[in-house]
Amino acid sequence: IGRIFLFFRLCGIIYLMNEIEINKFLSRLAGSFFLFGPQKRGEVLEIREIKKLEDLDWSGEIPRNTWKEVLFSSLTQLSVLQGKQLVPVQEEQPPLACVHINILDLKALTLFEQVFSRYPHYQARRRSMVLVGFSADWPNDYKKNKVFSHNFEEDVLEHVVFDIFFAKLKNKRIKVYSGSEKGQILLEQLEVKDYEHVEFAGPVSESGPDKRMLQIKEKMEKSSKKSLWFNLNKICLACGKCSINCPTCFCFDFFDTLDPSNAGRNRCWTSCFFNDFSLVAGGQKELDTVREKIHFWYTHKFVRIPHEYGIPGCVSCGRCTRTCPVGINISKNISKLLK
Repeated sequence: IGRIFLFFRLCGIIYLMNEIEINKFLSRLAGSFFLFGPQKRGEVLEIREIKKLEDLDWSGEIPRNTWKEVLFSSLTQLSVLQGKQLVPVQEEQPPLACVHINILDLKALTLFEQVFSRYPHYQARRRSMVLVGFSADWPNDYKKNKVFSHNFEEDVLEHVVFDIFFAKLKNKRIKVYSGSEKGQILLEQLEVKDYEHVEFAGPVSESGPDKRMLQIKEKMEKSSKKSLWFNLNKICLACGKCSINCPTCFCFDFFDTLDPSNAGRNRCWTSCFFNDFSLVAGGQKELDTVREKIHFWYTHKFVRIPHEYGIPGCVSCGRCTRTCPVGINISKNISKLLK
């Protein structure tokens, strides 16, 4: 048997696993990490801590919430006042394994890697985490969900951040990839010998930035007077649910607590739709109308992020559309701008 497997590996054939074998791997992984993954409660699929492996969802569908809730708590105390000095709070970072992350959410986490590359709190959190991607129908589910990109990239795994990736193929077998040294070490330690290593080549493809992304960027830059924004101004509630449920929105705010027993500085998530987001001294606001707020949000996704990082600020997960109380559809709005 050993000679047969050696022959397969020399011929470039990778042994494919099944769900039972993957569950055995995840069970061993749970011996060293707290597992988080998609779990169905009633009709709602959510990212939650996985206490029992049978609760882990294998559908490959997009969960209601996002992985940024695991990477960043919505409220974090950064420092406390001791005497006359602010002393940094050293957060305890438990070992976490984020499993069954779909490919679109891996794209979102790849953007976070660029944005927070020098942010110590994020980096400390990431060092304690293992990212395990999953596709329920590779690569068809990725092609199906991809709205804002020109073509399916055959080398998509080279341009997203992950440690391990499980790709279920048409024959229901599962191909295993490693995407980092951490992933390789884990696979070897947990007795998975047959896998293919994918070296991260940066977030932007070798062929250059996505053509459709650049087309949208050009249209967005010239769109401030378009009727679309005035129409959205009439229906958008500026509730901020779209940005809170967006996997790539990363705005946060700082505030100080003055309680003598617990004075210090805190970080909390915020949204460009909130009234005080653009508030400056004198009570002036750069974003004073709903039209300005929603245009600002789209510009951030489709102009500023592509300009700074060369990748879209929207991964086409559809969470903003599903969560919008008035049914604003980002895909339809982009299509209108491209006409």
